[in-house]
Amino acid sequence: MNTLEVVDTIRQKFAVTGNPTKIPLLKGDVFTAELEWDGIRVDNLGNQPFLPWAVFQEVICVLIRNDGVADRGNAMGPRLGDPDLSFDSIEGHVANVVYGKKSGDAIFRRVTPIACILIWAGICEEAPGQLILRNKKPA
Repeated sequence: MNTLEVVDTIRQKFAVTGNPTKIPLLKGDVFTAELEWDGIRVDNLGNQPFLPWAVFQEVICVLIRNDGVADRGNAMGPRLGDPDLSFDSIEGHVANVVYGKKSGDAIFRRVTPIACILIWAGICEEAPGQLILRNKKPA
């Protein structure tokens, strides 16, 4: 999987399931996602519901850089660069690279719909606190 394939794979999944579609959350329930030409709009991110394609492409970058496995990161309290919200976590990397956040910044939590969309599309798997590129296993 490369950064260009991730967008095509997600688009293909929407073609099969319809647009908008319901995507399962990890602990049950669902959220609604709507495909747009420049990304995905979700109904579980409050007043910042849009996830541009760069978000998903950068998740693939951080996963590849970390041999297919990355911590999700915790944006509920820790600041960017803290041990629970490192620049190598999904949440930290996306906040830094896509949204321009710097070390010490508080960030808006986006990891749940990002991870769920990648799992739903068959690109990733979930392990406790981690996201895994398919066909990779945690160490």
